[in-house]
Amino acid sequence: MLSTLVLLGSRKLSLQTSSEVKWEQLTKNDRTYVPLRFISETLGHYVDWDATEQAVYIDTDVVYRKMSIPVGSKNITANVVKVFLDNPHVDLTMAYGKNQIGLTESLASMAQRNNAIAAINGTFFRSYETTNPKEPSGNLVIDGRIEHLCFLSKPATTFGFTRDNKVDIGYVGMRLSGNYLEVNNPEYAWLRSYYIGTINRSMAYWNNNSINLYTPKRGATTRAGVSGSNVIVVDNEIVDIVEGSNVAIPKNGYVIWIGGTEKKYLDRFAIGDKLTYEDEYYVQQGNADIWKQGVIEGGLSAGPRLITNGKITVNPEAENYTIPKITEYATPRSAIGITKDNKLLLVTVQNATIKELATVMQKLGAYNAMNVDGGASSGLYYKGQMVTTPGRELSNALIVKRR
Repeated sequence: MLSTLVLLGSRKLSLQTSSEVKWEQLTKNDRTYVPLRFISETLGHYVDWDATEQAVYIDTDVVYRKMSIPVGSKNITANVVKVFLDNPHVDLTMAYGKNQIGLTESLASMAQRNNAIAAINGTFFRSYETTNPKEPSGNLVIDGRIEHLCFLSKPATTFGFTRDNKVDIGYVGMRLSGNYLEVNNPEYAWLRSYYIGTINRSMAYWNNNSINLYTPKRGATTRAGVSGSNVIVVDNEIVDIVEGSNVAIPKNGYVIWIGGTEKKYLDRFAIGDKLTYEDEYYVQQGNADIWKQGVIEGGLSAGPRLITNGKITVNPEAENYTIPKITEYATPRSAIGITKDNKLLLVTVQNATIKELATVMQKLGAYNAMNVDGGASSGLYYKGQMVTTPGRELSNALIVKRR
């Protein structure tokens, strides 16, 4: 008599090794029952149990749902993209306008240019500037390095991810420190470090009396906006020192801009000196193991925080957010959340206050969550379609793609 093979999807039934199975105990009415996970993984498929939905997913990278979430006396419509971070084929990256920090681009264009399967708008930026640069108003980590620094060492609510999809929403400060490897000028041979005020940021938004960095992520030129002394570094060696506000950035190096009162330090930089710089992270709250140069792959600072360890902890004023469109108004909003079983939630809502957004994220199963840029910047992309279309071009975005 022929038997029928039936696959069980219940997570309660699992097999460690085939020798542990008593097959006769799994056979009933000529049907043999074996666990879905066992068979699927044996056949080389990725299997994931979703604790929030009480459902099994096979070979799933992202899913999208439009949902109505009851919050108080109203229902809030939410567009929700869920990313299965344990899927080995899922990859996260940061995108920025036209590949030049300070420029803008449509979310659809950034997504398509990066072969995204999903994307959401990122941190705040100078959206009301009439000309470029329309720079980010938050910190950005791109391709493993701090590439835009707004808050200095002051902590900010920050989403970060590693190459192997470990993620965190922490309260993290960032800064850069310069280090000499070899110094030609014997008078300054005692030097071991130099300070860096910010990176890839226009002087219009920064202190002109500073030492700042410009890397190829800025684009072809510095676009500093204010003339200063520019130390040109190629392969960790100073090759030239020139004056100007818009100088070329070497593809295999960077520019150290020195302006205002800080020109008093210029004689410490000499052609032929060898130097480098390091990223530093200060974690007040979060997983410090991932906030390290060489470990962290990408990230963005925004806020305020919405959920901490499953509880609503939204407090905009405590994070220095005081404008009513963040603290009070019901408006389009975007949020990033992390579930306890390592799913990433990318969420947009049409009309919610910041506290209502926190409730939405909690009901969607977020264990930790944060607000990102909203209003006309709120945008969500899913598999070739804009499910929430921003009303303007954006400075930066979080991208999900296939590895």
